[in-house]
Amino acid sequence: MPDNDNRRGPAVYPATGNSRRRFHSRTAATLLALAGAVLVLSGCALSRGTPTVTYDLGPSAAIAGTAGNAASAAPAPLPRLRVSQTDGPDWLEGNALYYRLLYAQAQRLQPYATQRWVMSPTRLFDERLRESVSARGGLAWSGDTSVPGLKVDLLAFEQVFDSATTSQGVVRLRATVFHRGQLGQQTFEVRRPAPSADGAGGVKALAEASDAAIAALLDWTATLPLK
Repeated sequence: MPDNDNRRGPAVYPATGNSRRRFHSRTAATLLALAGAVLVLSGCALSRGTPTVTYDLGPSAAIAGTAGNAASAAPAPLPRLRVSQTDGPDWLEGNALYYRLLYAQAQRLQPYATQRWVMSPTRLFDERLRESVSARGGLAWSGDTSVPGLKVDLLAFEQVFDSATTSQGVVRLRATVFHRGQLGQQTFEVRRPAPSADGAGGVKALAEASDAAIAALLDWTATLPLK
């Protein structure tokens, strides 16, 4: 049987002072080089990052129509209404701009990575609704229970792609009118084609769909026994 000493590794001798200093110097230089490389790579990543683009719904069609030369007849006036705050599902409470690939993943909502709303879609729609109510009659104080109330629940607010190159903005909502009880409730859905297959096109389509949905629900509201 071989002697145990034959399986021992090479002898290791204590390092001298000079060798220790050279070792520490090389280690420090290596760490500095690594730190510099990290900073350079970080700077490249930041410089290559795509900036976030934010959108709102643009000028209200109701306000633009009163200011410009409207080709169509003015909408029917409304009595004074108090408008409750627009609500919606939790996923509409953020400022993400959502799209759906109907042709590939119909059950999945996806947010654009670098395109956002300036505030949540429910707040944007709420402001649009109040502007339109004000333009068609009078926006009452929310605590004035002597006038009818309007409550809108936003159910869908998304860009839907039918194919890789065609999409549309889809707005679906439930409107409830009440005054000492419910006077009426109706669900509305409006779709408008997007001029381009990207977030900017989706924003334009959603703005147009929002205006059309608000006009439809206010036309319907005007038919109810509000007085």
